[in-house]
Amino acid sequence: MRVKTIVNGKGEPQATEIAIPIEGAGGELGKRAVINLTSLISGLETMKTEQDVVTHYHIICGFATCCELCGFMTEKSTNDLMHMVEHLVENELARVAAHDSP
Repeated sequence: MRVKTIVNGKGEPQATEIAIPIEGAGGELGKRAVINLTSLISGLETMKTEQDVVTHYHIICGFATCCELCGFMTEKSTNDLMHMVEHLVENELARVAAHDSP
């Protein structure tokens, strides 16, 4: 996993870019499966409630497990990816909780 902080002209952090190399096999089908998994992960931002975030997380877990069992991703790639997803889920839970509070 590579983490890169993007800064503005003043040297202030603006964003963080995380790159996780995905290792596995499966040819074109494997690539499409990993692209769909990435799309599912990106979809966390669109969830409106805590339950939506948790349900979406479970869908991501299932899809990632399927990708690993089919050989589209290695166990290490899956573990690294899911570690990042757990952090994203925490952030999204905080976001929806803040949105719901008065």
